[in-house]
Formats: sequence, structure tokens, C-alpha cells
Amino acid sequence: MTNQSNNTAASATTKFGLALFKEEARQNKGKNVLVSPASVAIALAMTMNGARSTTLAAMQSTLGFSENESLETINASMAALLAALTDPSSGVELNVANAIWAEQSMSFKPDFLNRVVAAYQATINNADFGDAGTVDAINAWADEKTKGKIPTIIKSISPDMVMFLLNAIYFKGKWSEAFDKSMTYSRAFNSEEGEVSAMFMNREAELRYVGNKSYQAVALPFGASGRVVLYVVLPAAGTNIDDFVQNFDGAVFSALKQAYKSEVELSLPRFQVEFDTDLKASLGKLGMSEALSAGADLSGLADASMYISQVKHKTFARFDEDGGEAAAVTAVGVALECVRMVPRIDVDRPFITALVDETTDTLLFIGKVSTPE
Repeated sequence: MTNQSNNTAASATTKFGLALFKEEARQNKGKNVLVSPASVAIALAMTMNGARSTTLAAMQSTLGFSENESLETINASMAALLAALTDPSSGVELNVANAIWAEQSMSFKPDFLNRVVAAYQATINNADFGDAGTVDAINAWADEKTKGKIPTIIKSISPDMVMFLLNAIYFKGKWSEAFDKSMTYSRAFNSEEGEVSAMFMNREAELRYVGNKSYQAVALPFGASGRVVLYVVLPAAGTNIDDFVQNFDGAVFSALKQAYKSEVELSLPRFQVEFDTDLKASLGKLGMSEALSAGADLSGLADASMYISQVKHKTFARFDEDGGEAAAVTAVGVALECVRMVPRIDVDRPFITALVDETTDTLLFIGKVSTPE
């Protein structure tokens, strides 16, 4: 595991992550958005081991890897990154976990399973997808790996689903230098919809800072080593945040990493963000549509026609005077093509009803039920 392979995975994930963030932000204007590029990239990289031909090329390109990189190289690079991320640091907890749930009636290729176990340390669970207990087991895994921050990732399993590939990331850390709680007070936060009240933490400290006419940015380190850092980027006054995001290229991250510390007066609101989405639409826009529809080549998984039918993604983050906590779960759902679906009719909204004598085709009664009584 070389630094070079580690850097390849990290840079690819950052490139992919910025594109994914922009697309999700574009679809959620005026709303809070929080994605975990690392979580999504790891889950999709595992899945990519079952992709072949142009489906593999589309996934590889979307995830930020060059076309001449082999699956073996990508797996080695991701394995090195996973090992580096889980290196413990004083005052910081960072855990990454991977798992696969596979429909027990399907025969998945040993080569695929061996690859994801070796490179991603994934646990393999064979289960009956028709049993409601499988949903409970998957959600219990998400709950455990995120320490209760993301207790559920899927609600049900459709009859065509044959595999879930999951990643969970959990972070908790104390600031290298905590905010003084006696200096926290309430004042106005100027949201796009108008002023709202927020509790602002205040601190004067030596911090890495960069600023220009477009933005100000500061780096807040966690733990004794300061290895994990929260970057806060504030657009210039009068700038629409959604417009700013669409033009954001991440260059500020490099600038902050290289910046010297300087005296900064920081006023930052406590904040908590929770986000829940299916990333299929965004991933399709980013070039992965072939893998997400019938005709995908996932023949490396099993001898069956399959495609990625969902990419569920949930995130949580909270930051206060003491530090921060963040969690993410990604569930890539793989489904069979052309399966006879069992129709489900759930009459949970207004409906029309009719009473008919079919012998004479006489309409005896017809009505609209707006509220059942």
C-alpha cells in the first residue's frame, strides 16, 4: 500500500465528491445538503467489481478514476485509503465499515466476493430477501456502525432486489481547542429566506485562514494531531449560496491546507444537518446512467441480468462548542431485470368504488371515497 495508491483514491474521491455535491445542491436549492463522497465512492467501488465492459468504464469515469487504471489498481488504492483513514488519532474517532447482503437463492461469483472481502474488508451476509427480518438486520447494521445516528437506511426490499452493498462512516472528535461556552449567544443568521435565530459560538485564535473578494475560509482542527479538520467557507456578502456552490471548484481546500496560521476572530453558529436521498438521478447526470438501468453489464456479480436500482444515502452532522459528530450510510441496491413483479395496491388515499352486477353489466352503485368512515 503505497502513498501513491492512497493519493489516487483520495484525489478521485474528492473530484467525484465535488461533482456529486454540486448536482445534489442543484436539485435541492434553498435546502441543507450533506453528502459523504467517501461513503458513496467506497460503496460504488465495491459494486464496480461486478461491472464489465462499458458499464465498468462509465462507473470508473464517474468515480474519478482514469480509464487506464485496472480494477486491481483501484482496489489496492481504495484498500490503502481505508487503512489510512482508520489510523487512530488522539481525540478523534473515525470508523469505516463495509458489508454486503446477498439474496440466498442467488449464486454470486466467488471472484467478486473474494475481491470485496480482501480490498474492502466487507462482511458477507446471505439472507432471505423475502423475510422482513432482513430489512431489520440491514438497518441494525447501519444503526450500530453509526452509533445510532442513522438507525435506518432501507424501508423495504422489492421482489427484484438481490444484493445490497453498504458502507458506513462515523466520525466523532473534540476540537483541538474548544469554544468557551460562556461566549456563546443568540443572534440572527441571514438565511436565503430571511433572518433566523441561531446560537453563535465565538473564539479568537490562531487558525489557518484565507480570504479574498469572493469568500473567507477558515480551518478548525480536531484532536491532538489536527489531522481531521473542518473547513468553513463563507461566500462574500450578497452572494447566493446556490450560485456559489455551482462555481465551487475546491481550490480553497488546497489553499487552506497550505495556509499559515493567523489571528482570527471567529463567530460560528452551532449547526446540525441531516440529509436523506437516493443518488440515482445525480449519478446518472454525472455519467453513470448505463449502470443504473436495464442493459447494464454486471456480469461479474453473477450469471444474470442486473442493474443498480437504488443508491440510498443518509447523512448526519452536528457541531457545537466541544467538537463534532458526523455519520453516513450508503446502500447500493442491485436488482434483477425482467422479473415478474407482484403488483401491490395500497389504498391509502381517495379512490373510486363501484358495485356491478357482472351478469347483466348493471352499474348498481358508484362512488368516490375521500375519507373512509
